[in-house]
Amino acid sequence: MEEENQRCQKLQKAVKVVVGSKDIEKWIRQVVAKTHKASGAAICPFAKRTLADRKIQISMAKEDVLDQIDLCCDLFNSLALDIVILYFTDQITERKLSNICKRAHKQNPDYAIMYDHPTNDGLHKGVQFSYQKAPLLFIQDLNKLKDAQSKLSKTDYYRVWGLDVDSDMFY
Repeated sequence: MEEENQRCQKLQKAVKVVVGSKDIEKWIRQVVAKTHKASGAAICPFAKRTLADRKIQISMAKEDVLDQIDLCCDLFNSLALDIVILYFTDQITERKLSNICKRAHKQNPDYAIMYDHPTNDGLHKGVQFSYQKAPLLFIQDLNKLKDAQSKLSKTDYYRVWGLDVDSDMFY
């Protein structure tokens, strides 16, 4: 049994996801920043401006991703970024990705470190919120994120999407 598990792990490691930063930027433009007909709202009403102002960095996750996250957090404000997105080309489980985010946030408590994994359904009110092609890790300044959430809570954004502001999905 142990031998079979090791063989499966080797096969999983051999599988690469073919995706790049341009694919993710296209997804943000065409899905995340787009106003959806049914809801009348974009998944992220700040995404269009962030792209236009070039305050986004999309990079491939490195093998030492925790060190990479630390470096991104160190450079975040000096580069005046709104978000950093790391994409994984190697297979990674949702559980491992979640653990990476928790560990990284402990090391960098001033940053929200979140993820999207292809195994997430990601479908909400008929709109696909999830990238679905590769695991993604998002880094945002926690104060800026909370400020954006506060601004959105003063609109009908959360009601339109049927989201509970008090849920554990929010920092």
